[in-house]
Amino acid sequence: MLNFGRCAKLCMVSYGLFWLIVAVFVGGQALLVRSAWRLRKSELSLPTDAPRGHGDAEVAWTLATAVLTGVLLYCVYLALI
Repeated sequence: MLNFGRCAKLCMVSYGLFWLIVAVFVGGQALLVRSAWRLRKSELSLPTDAPRGHGDAEVAWTLATAVLTGVLLYCVYLALI
């Protein structure tokens, strides 16, 4: 026999954990996008032998991972409802 009270509590914990993960993801991705954007705009004086990144590519990869992770979170949300 199923205990519906326990199932309801488990579902509530699952939703709470999901939204906590979403909040951490949004905060982390916002910081990453901001950092990539600022790096693209900065004029650093690096030594000649230091590797240099491509600012636009850094922003593109950061945004691509943010979008793909957002899609993954949306799929998880659909599985929860």
